[in-house]
Amino acid sequence: MDSRPILLAFNRGLVSRHALSRVDLKRMALSAETQTNWMPRVLGSMSLRNGTRLIRETRNNLPAVHLSFVYSISDTAVLELTDYAMRVAINDVIISRPDVDTLVTNGDFITDLSGWTDSDESGASSTWSATVAMSLLGTGLNYAIRDQQVTVALADRGVEHALEIVVKRGTMELSIGTALGGTTLVSAMKLREGAHSIAFTPTTASVYVRLAANDTTAVLVDSCQIAMPGDMVLTTPWAESDLSDIRADQSGDVTFTADGGSRQQRIERQAPRSWSVVSYFAEDGPFLSENLTTIRMSVAALSGSTTLTASRDFFTASNVGSLFRLASAGQTVLSTLVAEDTYTSYIRVTGVGAGRSFAITLTGTWVGTLTLQRSVTEPGDWTTVTTYTAGTNTTYDDTLANQVIYYRIGFRTGAFTSGSVAASLIYSSGTIEGIGIVTGYTNAKNVSLDVLRDFGSTSLTASWWEGAWSPRRGWPSAVVLHDGRLWWAGKDRIAGSVSDAFDSFDDTVEGDSGPIFRTIGSGPVDTINWLVSLSSMLVGGQGREFVAKASSLDEPLTPTAFTLKTAGTLGSAAIRAVQLDASAVYVHRNGSRVYEISLDGATYNYTSNDLTSVVPEIGATGFVRIAVQRVPDTRIHCVRADGTAAILVFDRIEKVTCWVLYETDGVIEDVVITPSVNSEDVVQYTVARTVNGATKRYFEKWSLDSEAVGAATTVLTDASIEYTGASTATITGLGAHEGETVVVWGNGKDLGSYVVTGAQITLSEAVTYACIGKPYTAQFKSARFAEASEIALGQNQQIHHVGLLLADTHAQGIRFGQDFAHMDSLPQMEEGVQVDQDSIWSTYVYDSIPVEGSWTNDTRLCLEASSPRCCTVSAAVVSVTGHGK
Repeated sequence: MDSRPILLAFNRGLVSRHALSRVDLKRMALSAETQTNWMPRVLGSMSLRNGTRLIRETRNNLPAVHLSFVYSISDTAVLELTDYAMRVAINDVIISRPDVDTLVTNGDFITDLSGWTDSDESGASSTWSATVAMSLLGTGLNYAIRDQQVTVALADRGVEHALEIVVKRGTMELSIGTALGGTTLVSAMKLREGAHSIAFTPTTASVYVRLAANDTTAVLVDSCQIAMPGDMVLTTPWAESDLSDIRADQSGDVTFTADGGSRQQRIERQAPRSWSVVSYFAEDGPFLSENLTTIRMSVAALSGSTTLTASRDFFTASNVGSLFRLASAGQTVLSTLVAEDTYTSYIRVTGVGAGRSFAITLTGTWVGTLTLQRSVTEPGDWTTVTTYTAGTNTTYDDTLANQVIYYRIGFRTGAFTSGSVAASLIYSSGTIEGIGIVTGYTNAKNVSLDVLRDFGSTSLTASWWEGAWSPRRGWPSAVVLHDGRLWWAGKDRIAGSVSDAFDSFDDTVEGDSGPIFRTIGSGPVDTINWLVSLSSMLVGGQGREFVAKASSLDEPLTPTAFTLKTAGTLGSAAIRAVQLDASAVYVHRNGSRVYEISLDGATYNYTSNDLTSVVPEIGATGFVRIAVQRVPDTRIHCVRADGTAAILVFDRIEKVTCWVLYETDGVIEDVVITPSVNSEDVVQYTVARTVNGATKRYFEKWSLDSEAVGAATTVLTDASIEYTGASTATITGLGAHEGETVVVWGNGKDLGSYVVTGAQITLSEAVTYACIGKPYTAQFKSARFAEASEIALGQNQQIHHVGLLLADTHAQGIRFGQDFAHMDSLPQMEEGVQVDQDSIWSTYVYDSIPVEGSWTNDTRLCLEASSPRCCTVSAAVVSVTGHGK
């Protein structure tokens, strides 16, 4: 008997070979055993997949991970991370610095600060030492400042320059102007600890560079130099082995990163061509629980750089970078005041009678009037109590029984003339909680400490807290912005910043805006692999998934309304998850299955759905990266460990879950996708290719759908290089394909294949445009026809005709048959006329083309297309002969 099964859609994708016999399911009749290098559409057609343009090599051809930076749809960049280095590409071009003769004198501070003018304000100091380079120590108000006049040659004026600055510790300010202290080129830009490349364009014979800081803990600057010519490369803390562990989320011009093995980082865009990679510091937490041991601790000084001492062995070298908070027994504030509008920290006075009395000590020589001030209930509303014009040791009792009063002392505006005074307030009651960060290890009892918040006593105290993040305690492995907070998670802990204050975990902030710090109290204690912000925040652990909830779904998370509930027990792999509208897509802990987790509208619980259920073998080699493309269709790109990509074409409304394979002559290592103002998202792969015996890692960008239809500009080859110019048959500049066979599209047709020799080829005809690249082949092998063809499963069958509905297809763009070993091409004659072999069919309908089929009990339709010839298949009708049921 004869039958004509119809393949109306090619958007069902691959199906497991173990399900090929499920001919009772309609979906299986439209699925495929093989669908490689075809790109289906949600609407149902499939096309020879897009080619790629060769954009550049990775830095030194090293393995790379790329992050998208999206300030707006029209303002994007791609961050390339390689071994301890970052480059930035804007519009496919790496930011580079020109070759200029401009120099900063003594910008590396090797021996001294010569060449830099001392412009320190009163009480501040800028100094040099062999171990710390340039040190800038302010007073809290006044700045330590170093200036340099930099000469700019005539030829370099109007040319973009860049200052490369490395800050070893603290935060400094950079200004660049055309006059001393000027800011016309760069205005008081804050540069944190890390590496910076700051662009500016001088137009005058001289510019003035100012480095300044007013922190009371010394800011250390390692170098400040004009950038050398070439790519902008910023130093990062990530070795090549760390790159796959990086998780990131972006807020405005800042991308926050975590990797679980080192301190969190901030990638900052200071301006479109000015970038920084700096350490993330929250100077006020979070902290672990209060000490419950017998160990007591003390500091040698209340402020500045000092020593932290433990009563028993406690510290290890891995405490460098740790925060410590100590609560004093009693309150002491001490400051050296050398300028107007400067004050000590405050003390908090409570109680009654003599218990309210506190000591005032003023030593030094100065000209001016010191004012003791008070603020009732909370600090801020300061009023004058009394004044002093000379040194003294006295006490003060306000007699304000049972009131909470804050006191400080200092020079009001206009009240200071000259000199210096060491002013202290000492109160025997209450506590001050000071905070410091460990900067060096001496032994198990002593470490060096930089004070971040002044301590209240130098006496031993048992009330102390260690920071939650450090080399010793571990670093967060995931980050996300959710509910107006910056969230970090690692091991079994999760922390949310003070609301709208991403650098603060100050637990003295009261109310709903206070920070959140919790331990995951159930399940295995394991690495947190990802955080995703949906209507709720989802947490992906190795052993289970969690949802962070308040009492209701639409209620924001607060310190008193926060709980972690188990959302699933599948567990996740150490691969970043991606957001897909109101759901998240992640890789199962075994690395081979992909799940979507979303809110079930019926139960209001989060549940996971296996997106690989119909073809679980798709991830047998393991997934290593995933990224989501939204336009023209939703496509989830999953890079596999074998160097290919599995792509899921997905549409929940149309119930499309279509897996296909993407293969190329190389190893796909990474994928990054950015939105675009054009009709399609920008999809970019990193591919390791062997060229002339050497490994090259190419960053390649998918062509647009409009460039895959056989038009004059057609990019249907991989790692493509395009030529546009005067008519010529000789194409040069092809060193990226040296020794390789390439195919060429030019003059609106396939110009054949060539071997690149000496970085060039000679074409069969002259062109003004040509696309040269690596060829690839697409193959489709259908599922079994038994149910659809009314021929019993396992009985002999034969395909004898096929009808094809095509669009935008080359006259020789498709081959078809019962297997890939026996393929036929489109008819060469149409209505008695020879078909132009270079023509492109915008629409092609041929309802019955003979097929060289053979009898078999497993009949399939096989379709094949090869670049650079375009092909789109909308539908196929297969005529099958066989025995009836």
